[in-house]
Amino acid sequence: MTEQRETPRRAWSAAEIAAELRLPPPTAQQEAVIQAPVGAPALVVAGAGSGKTETMAGRVLWLLANGHVRPAEVLGLTFTRKAAGELAVRMNERIAQLVRAGVIDDHDDLEQPQIATYNSYANRLYRDNASAIGREGDGAVLGEAAAWQLARTTVTRSADLRLLEQDRSLDQLTEAVLAISRAIADNIADPAAIRGLAADFAGILDLPLGSRYTYDWVAELVDTVGQLDLLVDLALEYGAAKRRRGFVEYSDQVTLALEILRAKPSLIDEQRAEHRIVLLDEYQDTSVTQAWLLSELFAGHAVMAVGDPNQSIYGWRGASAGNLAAFPRQFGGDARYSLSMSWRNGRRILDVANRLVEPFRAGAAVEVEKLVPRTDAGAEPVGVSFRQSVTDEAETVARWLDEQLSAPGGPHSAALLMRARKNHPVFLAALRERGVRYHVLGVGGLLAEPEVADVVSALSVVHSVDAGMELLRLLAGSRWRIGAADLHELAQLSSVLKSRGIDQRTLPDEVRDRLRNSLADGERGSIVDALDFLATA
Repeated sequence: MTEQRETPRRAWSAAEIAAELRLPPPTAQQEAVIQAPVGAPALVVAGAGSGKTETMAGRVLWLLANGHVRPAEVLGLTFTRKAAGELAVRMNERIAQLVRAGVIDDHDDLEQPQIATYNSYANRLYRDNASAIGREGDGAVLGEAAAWQLARTTVTRSADLRLLEQDRSLDQLTEAVLAISRAIADNIADPAAIRGLAADFAGILDLPLGSRYTYDWVAELVDTVGQLDLLVDLALEYGAAKRRRGFVEYSDQVTLALEILRAKPSLIDEQRAEHRIVLLDEYQDTSVTQAWLLSELFAGHAVMAVGDPNQSIYGWRGASAGNLAAFPRQFGGDARYSLSMSWRNGRRILDVANRLVEPFRAGAAVEVEKLVPRTDAGAEPVGVSFRQSVTDEAETVARWLDEQLSAPGGPHSAALLMRARKNHPVFLAALRERGVRYHVLGVGGLLAEPEVADVVSALSVVHSVDAGMELLRLLAGSRWRIGAADLHELAQLSSVLKSRGIDQRTLPDEVRDRLRNSLADGERGSIVDALDFLATA
């Protein structure tokens, strides 16, 4: 009988795939990333605008075309749902092009790469394996409002006598408890170690001053850090309340997934078999806990992490650009690639960008190559302006945008980026003054618009008896225009109503004292109740 041999699969290069799909040819750097050896961890340091998403999609196409992997065996993780959606669309579009070009002919349209955010992937691990740590996997994920309410309830119901010594408001304590709870989860911190830190820090006051001056600010710092002992206890109470109710927060998802992984080591083999190729996007923004989870799952596996320490933005929630430097040690392997050609910026913009990040290069844990322009990059001028106040700055920006947008043959659109939303109203007012049409991306600026703020205030008053500030805004606004003296009398009426029962009779002193002690600050009396009393009494 004649032996039949399978026809060997053709080997495709990254350049050949791009030509087949009528895409721009990859650069030498992109080609090195796309054709990196399969099966070993690799780190890619990708500068701003260097085409990392297209390169990651090209990597997947090269793997598929050469039979290294099936689409469903690819796992791609990034930070935001928006970024995950864009990456998924890009990959699926490119795979469809690959099929239409006949490069692969055994593709199932239902078989697609698994693209998710870091937290949603951790949450899936938790949901599917919660029983390994004695938890229910179908508990609700607390949103910001629900988490705030539960933390507030925890504080108000606490019998800890140290709360009597606090000069913070109830809202400030709630905010602090949430911050400590999430910080513990993000860093898997030991509560006892945090308490020890607070105790050790207090020893600063016992040190000699070394001068004839006193340092009151040092005592204030010691007092602030000393409150960690109470806040940690309240955070643990808050965590216990979440567990009793079966709730989890977004900050808990990665911690719980890591706890499950250590309780169920067989999960490592399951995940490696399911995800033969792993792409980690924006790796510089991963937290310590996320890095631990991913390295314990995929160390020594076919992992490609892409990041740039100069673009790290999530340091406030435990992220560390040092994770890039630690990648070879945590995952094994020392393969390292760079993407430094910027596709979206002109030459002069890149000159400014490279100059700005130059001070960070000397002590950087990961070397980042300077951004270089593409061969056909423009050389539009870059203007720099310094003003003494935010108002002056806003007027300068509005004038510049007006000139650029109204010039014959000028640009038809422009973008204004700001570091903080608190400055939105100042800049929007300047744009309105100049007659520059604008659209605010996101709800931050929208909620600051007077008309929208009035609607939100009205809804808050209808919904909550605590919406006193919102009611004051409405009463003093252009619709009702209630004067300050009348608003003061209304506030006085709310104080009087505190001491009366539902029948408006004055309560005995003993009952008033018991009611006063049972309520937290901010829960005694309401201007909303006072207005309702005037309307119905």
